[in-house]
Amino acid sequence: TTQTLAHALATACMGNNHLWQDLGLPHRRALSQLMEEQFTTLSRRNTGDMKWKKFLYKQLCEREEIFVCKSPSCGECSDYQACFGPEEGPIK
Repeated sequence: TTQTLAHALATACMGNNHLWQDLGLPHRRALSQLMEEQFTTLSRRNTGDMKWKKFLYKQLCEREEIFVCKSPSCGECSDYQACFGPEEGPIK
């Protein structure tokens, strides 16, 4: 069910690696496909292809009106690569 999948995603968000890795998926595209199929509305909000774990946490912060971004837009932020860069292999 969608609720079970949402619980699995929330639990995996607490892991130390990229979300797709913490879910045991083979690559980030598999996670993007899962999000597109199961959480279409949410997936469509990730217009800049932000890393999924960062995107989900950002959504929670915005919902609670907690704005922790360093810059007014992602394009100006010094952490841009951390949010939008490649996701290859384990995080060190």
